[in-house]
Amino acid sequence: MIGFDPLTVTSLLVLAASQPTCTAPQPAQIKVTPRTADVQLITSHTLGDLQTVQTDTINPHSFGGVSYLQGFASGRIAVNPSVKLNYTQDKRSGAVCLYYETVNIEIAIDPKIYIAKEVYDDRCMGKATYDHEMKHVMTDRVIVNKYANVMGQKVLAGLQERGFVAGPFYKSEHVTAAAERMQHTVFQLLEREYKRLELDREDAQGEVDSIEEYDRVDALCPDFKEMPQSLEAYYATKKKQ
Repeated sequence: MIGFDPLTVTSLLVLAASQPTCTAPQPAQIKVTPRTADVQLITSHTLGDLQTVQTDTINPHSFGGVSYLQGFASGRIAVNPSVKLNYTQDKRSGAVCLYYETVNIEIAIDPKIYIAKEVYDDRCMGKATYDHEMKHVMTDRVIVNKYANVMGQKVLAGLQERGFVAGPFYKSEHVTAAAERMQHTVFQLLEREYKRLELDREDAQGEVDSIEEYDRVDALCPDFKEMPQSLEAYYATKKKQ
């Protein structure tokens, strides 16, 4: 999680007889920006190389079947929040009021598609595998766009519930503690939604990797049946272990 610089007040303030009312000079600005990088296509690895990769895919084939990984899509969804606080200070009492000025949230993904060299070199199966993996990329983009809206709404609701301002404070340490809590609250709200995002993402990606989809891809290229030598060498090595 991103760190922050707590707002500090150097002078020790003295409690006044009448407390000022804390109000924000302007409404807080909450902005959520979904971003996606261009898809990187990586085809330099052999089929044998790809079998050593651990993916999140739950194999839809029967337990008695033999299957191998021809390609996969990967991409980390990162949530990067930035919280800016500001303050007002009562001239008469010296009391400090904190308020949210801006909350910026970026949800970014860097999609990569890996296709085994032997698969990519086959005109039919190379395209079929790429098209399948692009379904995973598009699924992630849907999730990112969905949660850009969800996270913005959750942060707005969470701050409305707690208030966009804090104070008045008369001691510098109270200002610092409140500033830390105000920023940490935004991070906590986002972390909770990120956990939901991960579960939704797993479910959505699992629907892409159905047995029907695998059978459809295989049917597109019926001539791509022979196990390449690199894969035979991989399984021969595994048997010796």
